[in-house]
Amino acid sequence: MQTAAARDQYSSQVIENAFLCREHYRLVLRLPQFPPTEPGQFIQVACRDTGISYSPEREIDWVEGEPLGPSGVELMQPLGFLRRPFSLAGRSDGPDGVRLELIHRIVGVGTQWLSELKAGDTLDVLGPLGNRFRLPAVNEIPLLVGGGVGIPPMLYLAQKLKGKKGIAFCGALTRDLLPLTITGDVPAPSQDSTEPLNNIDEFARNGVAAVITTDDGSYGFRGFVTQALERYLDRTFPAGKQQGGRPVIYTCGPEGMMKRVAEIAGMRGIECQVAVERAMACGMGTCQSCCIRLRRDPARDGRAFEGKDWIYKLACTDGPVFLGKDLLW
Repeated sequence: MQTAAARDQYSSQVIENAFLCREHYRLVLRLPQFPPTEPGQFIQVACRDTGISYSPEREIDWVEGEPLGPSGVELMQPLGFLRRPFSLAGRSDGPDGVRLELIHRIVGVGTQWLSELKAGDTLDVLGPLGNRFRLPAVNEIPLLVGGGVGIPPMLYLAQKLKGKKGIAFCGALTRDLLPLTITGDVPAPSQDSTEPLNNIDEFARNGVAAVITTDDGSYGFRGFVTQALERYLDRTFPAGKQQGGRPVIYTCGPEGMMKRVAEIAGMRGIECQVAVERAMACGMGTCQSCCIRLRRDPARDGRAFEGKDWIYKLACTDGPVFLGKDLLW
């Protein structure tokens, strides 16, 4: 199989678009070739049929002095003109090409269009984009913290961690918003338990145990995923003690959740890698719509903006992965 060498625009074929839970789907795409990727990276997806000309040339009858009336499908009906960013949830390479996995949730016209795709349909993607998580060293214990639509990059990271000890913490509002496969051969945890279990197939198959939380207590720990993480750290690494290795935290999800995860890590002197979520029109640094503030670091930024305490970066090209200690929320 030939491997593409650089970021580019690719036409992919839909292999599967499976319903996972309320509003969530797993989209599996096949491409003849695609550049190497790592957890944390993302792609930009065209949420419309790019083979259709939505704005063909046309004659317009105009009466001088009168305003032009709205015309064209882009004005007359909902249409996802801008690409949407999606973190990679998995990847496999084989004789038939590359398979990429995405998990999407219906939140608007673009993702509604994605949910209606069938096997055999084509989808235009741009990527791979962004930087990546630093994988844990031999003496580091990875803790993966995902919330809602921030869970997918944790799945890809778990795939890369196969055979390495790790714990995943995943949270949702309620059980039917968990885009995960709960196995029936492991007892459901109690509402106050943060004991990692092999009860989530996507993590268990890669040797990663999981702690599941729901805000309403419909499955797993009752409360926020950050509360479960904090309780687990206090029990397993009391007063900063390292037992069998030092933890490193990876997180993606709602901004409030990630901010709290970074705070929990900072108070304990734990490295925290954050994959930020931002709306992006291009994903390549052109539109400048995904600015994020970071503490200025002379070692990283050189003499740029010397004398300033903070600096702007772009989530698409400088990120989406940043160190939690550097982010100014």
